[in-house]
Amino acid sequence: MDQYRGNGRWIIWLSFLIAIILEQMPWPEQFIYYRPTWLALILIYWVMALPHRVSVGTGFFLGILMDLIQGSALGVHALAYSLICYLVSYKHQLLRNMALWQQSLVIAGLSVVMNFTIFWAEFLSSLVLFHPEIFWNCLINAILWPWMFLLLRKVRRQFLVR
Repeated sequence: MDQYRGNGRWIIWLSFLIAIILEQMPWPEQFIYYRPTWLALILIYWVMALPHRVSVGTGFFLGILMDLIQGSALGVHALAYSLICYLVSYKHQLLRNMALWQQSLVIAGLSVVMNFTIFWAEFLSSLVLFHPEIFWNCLINAILWPWMFLLLRKVRRQFLVR
């Protein structure tokens, strides 16, 4: 049984790697505001499913990594992902027992919190103008959540990630 515990860790990190790759894929300029935040969705799933393995520290590490990859101010994404991880881990039992459509609404709210946190941190570090279009991806994240949840749950069960 211990051999499966070690094997599940690479599945989690592989999903994070795929999410980072998806985040860096180029999009047409007219659709840039509709790009989903893949890493946040996958991070939310793993924190909700396995809060003892994926926690605020994981969110902080992935946020620092995203800051380095995207060239943004160091700590902006780390703050946002840490905050999201904390909120999800605080109420993970409640979130698990919600229906998928209710979880989608929570995901939309968490995406608003994440986008506002990133905007706020960038505004404090440099002069950034507010564009309300940045919140369109919250709707896209909410629409994608049921499929992302079902896909990751299937992967978790198939590879016995615990």
